[in-house]
Amino acid sequence: MPEVFVKLMNKGIKYKNHDRFPFRAREGATIEDLIDDLHDEYRERFDVYLEDKQSRALKRDAIVIVNGMNMVARDGVKTRLSDGDLVVFMTAAVGG
Repeated sequence: MPEVFVKLMNKGIKYKNHDRFPFRAREGATIEDLIDDLHDEYRERFDVYLEDKQSRALKRDAIVIVNGMNMVARDGVKTRLSDGDLVVFMTAAVGG
């Protein structure tokens, strides 16, 4: 099972909780699998990124960065994860 590092960044999370943490991903895991697993393990802390908790659909303003590259520029939620990957979840800052 690969170990990835996850960083949850959100305006509702205290700065000290923005530190990355190790997370054991399933063998052959994708971002979609990671979303499921993080939802199951962290519930409220992770649910701020989800539009629909049942389908685990991300909010429109959720951004997922894998090793410095937006997952959209890769294979979206089908992006495969490897041992040592850094996955950052954040919400876009909007307004004016």
